[in-house]
Amino acid sequence: MKGWMWGLIPLGLLAGFWLLQPRAGSKVEVLPSFTLTQLDGQTANLTDFKGKPIVLNAWASWCGPCRREMPLLVEAARANPELHFVFLNISDGPEAVRAFERELGLKIPNVLLDPDAKLSDPLRIQGLPVTLLYDAQGKLVNRHIGEISAAELEGLLKEF
Repeated sequence: MKGWMWGLIPLGLLAGFWLLQPRAGSKVEVLPSFTLTQLDGQTANLTDFKGKPIVLNAWASWCGPCRREMPLLVEAARANPELHFVFLNISDGPEAVRAFERELGLKIPNVLLDPDAKLSDPLRIQGLPVTLLYDAQGKLVNRHIGEISAAELEGLLKEF
């Protein structure tokens, strides 16, 4: 390697390190305080789930990948009581969610309804499904975009 090329290595490492640093004005993403309706008609705020780590899955009944991953997520919720699994339904009403549960033979825990997709912007949801992992204080620690596989979910939960 030419002598001048050795000088580029530290410069490249410094540039890479700079790119990984938080930008001025950037902030930690936290679970927004937002009150939504549950399937039983009661209301719940997303922040009500703080105190345990939270797995927040945004989904819709018309979303094919959501339909495929839902049984896996419901089973993970049953198998991991130390976590709050919250299922944020985007754009459906309660009737559509109940029909979805009947069709798949599932009872989805902690369903919150967002029929007008008001949380899409605050949660930076640009497509479905999305699984967001928050620590017990409500700080976002990981995001999985798209259908999650059993291996991917297991890996995310182990990191958690």
